[in-house]
Amino acid sequence: MGKLKVSEIFKVGSTYEVLTKYKEVPVKALMKLLWVDDEGRLLGFDWGRTHLRKAFTTLEPVYIKLSPREYAQTQVFSNMGKELVLMVENFVDPPDFIRRRSVRVEPDENNPVMVTIEYNGKSITVPAKDISEMGVGVIIHRDEHRDFIDFVNRELENLRHEHHIEFKVKVHLPNLGTVEGIGKIRNLIGTGRDIYMRVGFELEFTRSELAKIRKYVMNRQKEIIQSLRMLE
Repeated sequence: MGKLKVSEIFKVGSTYEVLTKYKEVPVKALMKLLWVDDEGRLLGFDWGRTHLRKAFTTLEPVYIKLSPREYAQTQVFSNMGKELVLMVENFVDPPDFIRRRSVRVEPDENNPVMVTIEYNGKSITVPAKDISEMGVGVIIHRDEHRDFIDFVNRELENLRHEHHIEFKVKVHLPNLGTVEGIGKIRNLIGTGRDIYMRVGFELEFTRSELAKIRKYVMNRQKEIIQSLRMLE
């Protein structure tokens, strides 16, 4: 941000699109800017009539749209009463959850989506962290799945990042059955002792299987939004 003051970017009285995500579901609201504190880099918004306010917490960054290509990344400073106070941290490109081509959701912990990944004549089954029509994210535990992690590391070294590692993937959807297809690793992200792995779906699912995934995602999105409304 350099020497540029927050008040030179944000104008009191103007209305901004404020965004965050809750269980991977995007939540957007239009809010009027009431005041600016340059010293603390704070912005005070009127959100008295905003729905789904419980989504705006310190657990996820909150973004303010400045243009289609630029957003202000902030953290919640206060979310009590009729004002939402945000602290400006940085100016960034559109966040990933805004640019996604399909809706992504977190499954219900009490009714999980289980994912079976077959590799080298073996398999592991783990709960999905998130799922969309485009792919599924899972947490791989180093202690429990060391053999699988070693296999992936060997394959990545052999491929030298020229190709993707592909697996046969089975996704077990609550009340909707199991869908099967070919998945490829999109990324690997270390999270302490665990690894977050996102597997992308290849277009080898039948139309009926894709319909099952779509139905699950849309139903789960409705559940998440309803749970937010119940918190208000």
